Amino acid sequence: MIGIDIDEVERFDQGDEFLNRIAFPEEIEHINKAKCQSLRQQRIASLFSVKEAVMKALGLGKSSGVSFKDIMLCHDENGKPYVKLLGIAKSKFEKLYSKKQIEVSLSHTPKTVVAVAVII
Repeated sequence: MIGIDIDEVERFDQGDEFLNRIAFPEEIEHINKAKCQSLRQQRIASLFSVKEAVMKALGLGKSSGVSFKDIMLCHDENGKPYVKLLGIAKSKFEKLYSKKQIEVSLSHTPKTVVAVAVII
């Protein structure tokens, strides 16, 4: 299964209320380490996009009960992104894809962000 999401970065000039609704404290910490406002905005857009791409790869929409806080974006020591599933997303993934894993890839410019999630 594959999920992809593309967004315009300017859509994510949102306040902290939006960020707190979709992000974990660790994700917010990563976003706030951005060296400039443009990069911060790109990171917020990337966070939203990767969570959307994962939901699409899982075939789970909002009606499934999965929320943005069921998917956590993390980065390994080299900066490579990966996701941790929690709550409903985790239980549904384990039920549908017990022996598989999710790989994600992100790319962004000051104007556009794209995220891909692949279940392999």
